Amino acid sequence: MFNPNYFNQGGTPTPPLNTSQTFPENVKHGTTTVAVKFKDGVILAADKRASMGYMVASPRADKVHIINDRNVLTIAGNVADAQYLIKLLRAEINIYELSRDYRMTSEMVANLLASILYGQYRRFFPYWVGLLLGGIDEKGGHVYSFDLAGGFGEEPFASTGSGSPFAYGALEAGYKEDMEKDDAIRLALTALSSAIKRDIATGDGMDAIVLTKEGPTRLTKEEIKQYLGELYPLKD
Repeated sequence: MFNPNYFNQGGTPTPPLNTSQTFPENVKHGTTTVAVKFKDGVILAADKRASMGYMVASPRADKVHIINDRNVLTIAGNVADAQYLIKLLRAEINIYELSRDYRMTSEMVANLLASILYGQYRRFFPYWVGLLLGGIDEKGGHVYSFDLAGGFGEEPFASTGSGSPFAYGALEAGYKEDMEKDDAIRLALTALSSAIKRDIATGDGMDAIVLTKEGPTRLTKEEIKQYLGELYPLKD
């Protein structure tokens, strides 16, 4: 055991080492993010609430981020970690593509992000984030989900955050292969709406980006309302 007097050769009185000290539990955070693949691309959506335990830290949090014209990332978990990863991923993609004059495929971007996460995990201090990556390339649209250690897999749809169990119910019931864009958008927003209604850490707004070969397009509040109709879960 560490001896607090080891570096105190002058005999100055040292308070006893308190080995029974307790620390408060980590503050719980929550959110819901959703990604759905369709025939010509990917739709990614998330709520706007940033929570700290039972407190709403912000009703205007941005959780759907454009990495470049072919990749979009949704974030959940520690905000500082997520923001750093967004900047790092953008920089690494730019360096690779500029130095090689070659556009990275979606799988390459997913492997790059997984390597970043794994490298930090091996230092025993992982990034506390839940990430969904939506990509578009010559093979079409892609959805990748990641764990803290960098493990990832491609899925037709995925959800992260405290509200994901509610979102998955809608996704499982409504997803079909080669969905049309409007159907996929409506499904993703319906899944997010279910989480907003049932999860106290999810709410305050809806943000969505549609990614196709033409690039990413962020839906307006009016467009989201039009897709959901009476299912729109928020009051103006």
